[in-house]
Amino acid sequence: MLKNTAAALSFFVLAVPASAQTFSLNSYDAGTIPGTPAARPHGPAPVTPPGVTIANYTTDETFTFENQAKPAMDARIAALQAAGITTLGGRVVPSGNDYSFVIDYIPTVKAGAALPPAVLVETYSNGASYWPSQSAADALNDCAANFRAARLPVIGSRTEDSGANGTFSVDYLANDVLFRAPQYDVKFRTYTGGKFTFESDAKQNIPAYLALFRQAGVPAIRGEAVPRPDGNYAVRVEYAVKAGNEGPRPQYSVVRYDGRATFPFEKDALAAGKTALPLFANAGVPPLSAVSRPAGNDYSYSVDFLVQNFYQHGAVVPSAAVETYQAQETFTFDQDAKKALADKTAAFNAAGLPVVGSDVTGQLGSFTYVLDYVAKAGQNAPVR
Repeated sequence: MLKNTAAALSFFVLAVPASAQTFSLNSYDAGTIPGTPAARPHGPAPVTPPGVTIANYTTDETFTFENQAKPAMDARIAALQAAGITTLGGRVVPSGNDYSFVIDYIPTVKAGAALPPAVLVETYSNGASYWPSQSAADALNDCAANFRAARLPVIGSRTEDSGANGTFSVDYLANDVLFRAPQYDVKFRTYTGGKFTFESDAKQNIPAYLALFRQAGVPAIRGEAVPRPDGNYAVRVEYAVKAGNEGPRPQYSVVRYDGRATFPFEKDALAAGKTALPLFANAGVPPLSAVSRPAGNDYSYSVDFLVQNFYQHGAVVPSAAVETYQAQETFTFDQDAKKALADKTAAFNAAGLPVVGSDVTGQLGSFTYVLDYVAKAGQNAPVR
């Protein structure tokens, strides 16, 4: 029995690996003992506040004496502050043999800041030539009135002679639809308008141009008379806006509708276009102007109107569009087609789909009609 017990003990001794060592605390150091994660109190992650960027506002204005530059600088600081810009003081600096000034300011504003506004200066021209040139001036006045009726401030307009004909363009303000962000950049931009024979006349009109911007809620920083390429003078206005990192995103766009009816004479087509303007206004899409255009051997008309832009998921969705309904039935006589067109027009108008254009087409035994209507975003249009 003792012999067997000794043999068993010998087996266990031989089975232990030769490298085995006796455990001792002295044989380990802190670096070799696996660590246990320590519990930490719950709380917000540490935040490093971003740095504040300071920019320099400079000007091309110069003054003969230093004591002239200082009051001008103080007045400019007041103008910047009135525009919603945070200023950090300024300094008078030499500029050649004269003096100028530099103002330190913070080139960003918080998202909730009312000033400066996010606006764009847009220019509209319908591309038409008018004869005589006085007709361009009349069309300009009507178009500018239509912009104001749409509550888009007009800050400038002009007619240009093109030989015996004339053209016109209108400068107006539209909101810039910015992406949502915690803060926006402050941008200084300039607008140049007017045509004056003498520099003194341009200087006299500076207050009027500044007033146009300020009445529209856009802080005008300063105005000056500048030469034009044609040898005349204009007024240049410096103003401040807030802007994002993306490109311009105007709140409104101009869309052109081409009428369907044709006329043997251009004056009749233009008259039809002017008659169509109230149809667009009643449809809730502000019209701007109507023009005539060639249509084969005849003439037709086009109408420019405004739509609001909705920016969604990288795409632009207009607030309204002109859609087309093509009748499926045909008629032996054109008067039957015209009656059916009148009934369908009444049905569309009653359904809140205002008809802005239509036409009867075909020949004896096979007349039909087509109509164009305004559909607002989200409306259910009839099945074509």
